[in-house]
Amino acid sequence: MKQIDVVSFPDKFGKQSERWRLLRYLVVVLFIASALLYAVYLVVDSERQQQLEVEKRRASEHMSAMRGQIEQRLQSNMLALRALRPEILWQDTPDRVRLQHIMDEFLSSDLDIMHVALAPDLIVKFVYPVEGNQSMIGFNYRLDTDQYAGILRSIAVKDVVLTGPLQLLQGREALVARMPIFRNDRTLWGVASLVIDHVHMLEGVQFYQHPNYNFALRQAVNDINPDSVAFAGENDVFKPDALITEIKFPRGRWELAAYPRDGQWVATNADFWLHWAIGIGLTAVILSAFLMLIFTQHRLRGAISTIAYQARYDGLTDLPNRNFFSEQLGADIRHALRNEQKFALLVLDLDHLREINDVLGHEVGDALLQRVAERIRTSIREDDLLARIGGDEFAIVLRDLNDPSEAEIRAKAIMNDLLHTLDIEHNHINMTASTGISMFPHDGQEVQQLLKHAELAMYAAKQQGAMSVHFFDEQLRQSTERDINLHHQIIKGIEAEQFEVHYQPVIETETGLLTRCEALIRWTHPERGAISPAEFIPIAEKTGAIIGLGDFVLRQVVRDWKKMNSAGLDLSIALNRSPREFNDRQAASHWLNVIAAADVPPNRLMFEITESMLMRNKERQFANLRKLRDAGITLAIDDFGTGYSSLNYLRSYPIDVIKIDRSFLHNVPHQGQQKALVEVLIRIAHTLNMKVVAEGVEHEQQVEFLQQQKCHFQQGFHYGRAMPLNEFIRFTQQFNRNVMEQAGIDDKVSGASR
Repeated sequence: MKQIDVVSFPDKFGKQSERWRLLRYLVVVLFIASALLYAVYLVVDSERQQQLEVEKRRASEHMSAMRGQIEQRLQSNMLALRALRPEILWQDTPDRVRLQHIMDEFLSSDLDIMHVALAPDLIVKFVYPVEGNQSMIGFNYRLDTDQYAGILRSIAVKDVVLTGPLQLLQGREALVARMPIFRNDRTLWGVASLVIDHVHMLEGVQFYQHPNYNFALRQAVNDINPDSVAFAGENDVFKPDALITEIKFPRGRWELAAYPRDGQWVATNADFWLHWAIGIGLTAVILSAFLMLIFTQHRLRGAISTIAYQARYDGLTDLPNRNFFSEQLGADIRHALRNEQKFALLVLDLDHLREINDVLGHEVGDALLQRVAERIRTSIREDDLLARIGGDEFAIVLRDLNDPSEAEIRAKAIMNDLLHTLDIEHNHINMTASTGISMFPHDGQEVQQLLKHAELAMYAAKQQGAMSVHFFDEQLRQSTERDINLHHQIIKGIEAEQFEVHYQPVIETETGLLTRCEALIRWTHPERGAISPAEFIPIAEKTGAIIGLGDFVLRQVVRDWKKMNSAGLDLSIALNRSPREFNDRQAASHWLNVIAAADVPPNRLMFEITESMLMRNKERQFANLRKLRDAGITLAIDDFGTGYSSLNYLRSYPIDVIKIDRSFLHNVPHQGQQKALVEVLIRIAHTLNMKVVAEGVEHEQQVEFLQQQKCHFQQGFHYGRAMPLNEFIRFTQQFNRNVMEQAGIDDKVSGASR
C-alpha cells in the first residue's frame, strides 16, 4: 500500500500571548467541568429513573390485578340481574315466591348485592329483601330526576347501565345497575334494579388494605364530568405522577389510581449520594488529566492528527474509508493512464453479517469485521490497496494486473482465506463472501464508474450464491436496464389496472371444507401477455414498486371479501406482505385504515410475512406487527423453515400461524427424512399453540399423511390452483356442497363456509 504523507497543521497558539492562552484554557476547563457534572447528573438520574420504572412496573402489576378483580366482580353481580329477565317475563306478574327463592341464592353467594327492585311501568312493586327497604315500595322513578335520567339511558341503549354511587332512599350510597325489560312484542314491561354494595366489593379485592399502595376510584374525567372526585379512597391519590388505569363496565368507565403509601416512588438513600460522590470524584480525576493534556503542545498536535486520520480511515478496521479510497483510486487511475497499465477493482461483500449482528450481537459483528480485514490484508500483496467502503463491503485494487483470469484467481483465494473458522468470543464462525470485479480501463476510466460497475457485478455474484465471483460485462448492464424498464412497466401497469388478484383454496383438514384462501397477484401485460410473479415480484422488491403492488392487493382483497360474503362465503383471506412495506413506521396504521374504510372484519384477514423480514429493523417490525395483531389480524410466517433461526422469531414475535414451505412436502410420505421433518414442524406448531398450513399438497397420500399429523389446513394443486374471483366463488360453493353431501349434512345455503 502506498505511504500517505502525514498531514501537518500550523501552530495556532504560537503567536498568542500567555494571558489569552490561559484564559482560553480556563474557559475550556470550565466548559468540560460543566459537561462532566451534567453527565454525572444524567447517570444518577438515569439510575433513579430505572428504579422509578421498576417501582411503577410493580405497582402497575398490582393495579392490573385489582382492575381485573373489580371488573370481574361487577360482571358477576350484573349477571344476576340478567338472569332475572326470563323469570320476570315468565308471567305477566312475576311470581314473588319464585323470585325470592332465586334472589336468596344470589344473596347467599359471594356477590355484593344489597337488594333488588322490580318496577313495572317504572313504579317499584317488588323489593327483596323487604327488610330495611320498605320505603322503596310504590316509588315512582319518574318523580326522581337523577334516577329517572339513568333509567331513560338504560331504556335507550336496551341494556344494563351501571351508575353511581348514588344516594339511596334508605340513606346510604351504593352502585345501581338497571336493566330495561321488554316483552316479546318489544313493549316495555318495566325496569329491574340491582343495588350493589361497592364498599363490600372493594374490601373483597383488598382495595383499602393493600400494604404498599393507596388506591382511589373516580368516574372517568371527560367533557361532561371534568372535575370528577374520588368516590372510593382519597382524592389525593390522583397525583400528577400517580398510576392511572381505566375500569370498564357496561356504558361507563372509572379511573383507578395507585400511589405509594409512603408518599414517594423512589426514596433518596445512601446509594444516591454515593453515586454523586463517585461521579464528582471521577470528574475531578478527568479534569486533572485534561489539564495535563491541554498544556502539552505535542499532545494537542497529536489530537489534531487523530482527527485528520479518522476523517480518512475507518475507525473499526483502520482501513481507508470510502472517501479516502476514492481519492487513492483516482490517483491509481491517473498513474495507470500515464504508464498504460491495467488493474482490477474488486468489491467484496460479506454474507449474513446482519444476521450475525442480530443473533450474536454487534460486538461480535465488529470483532468479526476486524478479523476479516486482517485476513484480507494478509491475502493481498503489499502494493495492493484495501479499504472498507460500507458496513459489510470491502474494496480491493489489485495493481499492475493485466489478465482478468488472474483477478478471478486472486479473488477466490481471498474468499477461501475467509472460509477458515474464526473464533470470536467462543463462537465458531465460517465467513463467506461474494465478489464483483471491474477491470481498468475496459470497464471504466473514472472512479465512480469503476466502483458502480464493480458493485453491480457484486450484486450479480450474490444472486449466484455464496463464494461466487462475477465480472462486470455488457450483459450485466443490459440486465440492470431491463430491471429498471420492468420497474417502470409495473408502475404503469398499476395505473392502467393490468393487475388482478386470484385466489387459491385452503382446506380445513378436520372438516374438509374450504374455509380459507390465499390472494395471489397476477399480471397480464398488453404486449407480453401473462408475466410470472417470479419475474416481476423480485424487481418490485428491489426497486420499491412492491409498496404500490401491496396497496393494490390489499384494496382489491377487501373489495373481493365483501363480494364473497354477499355470495354466502365467510372466508378468511391470506395475503403476503413484503419486508420493504414494513420500513414505513405508519404501515400498519395505513393498512388498518384501508380495512376499516371497507368495513371488513380484521379477523377475516391473515398477513403472511417472511422470516427474512424479522432480521432487520426489529423494533419497527415488532411495533407494526403488534399493532396489526391487536387489531385482530392474524399473522403468519410464510415458507417456514427455509429462513434463519426460525424458533427465535416464533418466541419473540406475535405469530399465530406457520406455513410449511412446499419444498418440505416434496416426496412425502415416501421419503422418510422429509416425512420426519414435516412431522417435527407440525409438532412445533402444536406445542406453541399455533395453527399450521401445509403448502404444496398435490396427491391423496399427502392429504392422508397431513390428516394423521393433525395439520390444521392444506393448500396445493390437489385442491385447486389460483383462480379469478367469480370462478373461485363458484368453485368454493360447489366444493363445500360436495363435502357436506358426502358427510350427510343438509346445508340450506349452498357453498357457505363456517
